[in-house]
Amino acid sequence: MSIKVIQISDIPSGPLTVDSTLITVDSTIITADQTINYIPNSNDHVLKVIPRFYETDVKLVLWNELKSTETILECTAGITGGYIEVPFTHFLSEGDSLETKVTDMDDKLMWRGKIYATSQTDLENFTLNPRNNNNIIKI
Repeated sequence: MSIKVIQISDIPSGPLTVDSTLITVDSTIITADQTINYIPNSNDHVLKVIPRFYETDVKLVLWNELKSTETILECTAGITGGYIEVPFTHFLSEGDSLETKVTDMDDKLMWRGKIYATSQTDLENFTLNPRNNNNIIKI
């Protein structure tokens, strides 16, 4: 699952809470899922989300269902244009999918969703299996 953000012009004045992975709106695209831009040979990443409330000292909880492992990272987030940006260092492989929570230091939930690691940069046209000549089968 990936994020497709075309335009978010304004963030409402109150807190915005989204806990569904399927949302349809006419004027603004909102999603609860996020794609991490995977950079090969790098463990440094940034998670950019719209939280329920704003805090800069946060915990990032990463749960890998396939490996049954949980990683908790303490991070310092930045606030930019209604988003929080959480820089973190963690080993990810292309295609990793993790259940993710961002909480404040008292474990109060700020954001919850899934992240997917991909090296694809055109998220508007993201495909799980991109086409290339190796996918063409001639009979």
